[in-house]
Amino acid sequence: MPTINNDFPLSADARKEHLKEIIRDSHPISSVKVPGHGPLPVYRIPLQFLSYNPYNTRFLSQAKTWQKRLGRRLSNERPEDVAKIEDFLWSYKKDKNENTIHSLINEGQLQPGVVTVDGLILAGNRRFRLLNEIDRNPKKYNPNNVNISGLKFFEAAIIDTVLTEKEIVRYESFYQYGAEDKVDYDPIQKYIAAKEQRDYDFSPEEIAKNFAALTNGDKKIVDKWLDVYDLMAEYLDYIGEPEIYTALAETEESFLNLLATITSLARGRTQNANWDYDTMDIADLKLRYFDYIRMGKSTHDFRDFKKIFLNKSRWKNFNAEVQELIDKVSEEIPTIDEYRKNYPEETEDWILKVRSTDYRNKTEKKLDKLFGEEKSYILSKEEEETPLKTAQKAYQKLEKLLTLIDAGLDSSVNFEELLNKVKDIQKIIGKIKQIID
Repeated sequence: MPTINNDFPLSADARKEHLKEIIRDSHPISSVKVPGHGPLPVYRIPLQFLSYNPYNTRFLSQAKTWQKRLGRRLSNERPEDVAKIEDFLWSYKKDKNENTIHSLINEGQLQPGVVTVDGLILAGNRRFRLLNEIDRNPKKYNPNNVNISGLKFFEAAIIDTVLTEKEIVRYESFYQYGAEDKVDYDPIQKYIAAKEQRDYDFSPEEIAKNFAALTNGDKKIVDKWLDVYDLMAEYLDYIGEPEIYTALAETEESFLNLLATITSLARGRTQNANWDYDTMDIADLKLRYFDYIRMGKSTHDFRDFKKIFLNKSRWKNFNAEVQELIDKVSEEIPTIDEYRKNYPEETEDWILKVRSTDYRNKTEKKLDKLFGEEKSYILSKEEEETPLKTAQKAYQKLEKLLTLIDAGLDSSVNFEELLNKVKDIQKIIGKIKQIID
């Protein structure tokens, strides 16, 4: 029985020797296709001869958050790290564990895993965790005394070459987002995984291939992921929790909205803007997004930020008032390290929750009030819009167009496109006239 701090985990060298013996002395039970290696034999491997991938993408945000606290990388050879990895795997989609355990006991391992020659699990970390759980607690999970002797083994193909870290990262993305047993994934993980692959010098094209199940090989999707990751990392720095990725839970849509907004503004795709904003103004907008993401603002409210921003006077006042509040609160909220010092026995998740709650208690009412005032103003202006007022605005625009054309058109104008657009306007005017008549 592989019990932590007893005979588990073994060192990579010890695991490697055991797996070489298995390849040499035992008979395969089946075969499975492994990318880059073709069909490989599947062996029954005693559980204690294997160990977890410390950066399995099922729990990448948790692993890297814990790494930040430790100040070092997680190791699958340290008992304390393996215990933490087991916690991550057990807690992730915890409601699914009982069903999977039931399936393992009654149906066995339906899908083989893949491991390296030194016993690192590339595919099947969650199943391996649950097999260990069953092995340690047979009476709890097997009250009917079903024969589960086969569950003392992990069925897997063995890649008989030592993989580099970069190769392991590539295989990880393929298995966790492709052939691995399907459990819903925290959407934040893919952004962190893509950034990790960028750190290993994979190109966006290569990352897209590695995540083909999600991207269909489209580089543009990866470019977007990396842009979103950069915003997330900037946000974590801004709130004083750098690399504490678990603070990003349930924020994906907010960051996607932010990226779309600042991209649109940077490209000048704005309607009804009454001022010439610059990159510094867009940077201010980004910080206000961060403040409200941290406060837990509903994602659907973020579409109103752009409307506030496009009115110069309203935006300047709103931005200044929010900034004043945040500056004051930032001086009152202790740093994450101070929270850790004050609560040394508490988990990282607990500390983050307390710090987040303290921030919300100091900001939520005022931030909601400021946002509510701007939203009410936007609604009032939109309600003021009538068919006659809209027609007047259109008339003014057309008068301006006529003035420009009367002044003369130079060779830089695409006459065909201009004429086609005028024809489109004529069609709309004709439809409006028909309705009114």
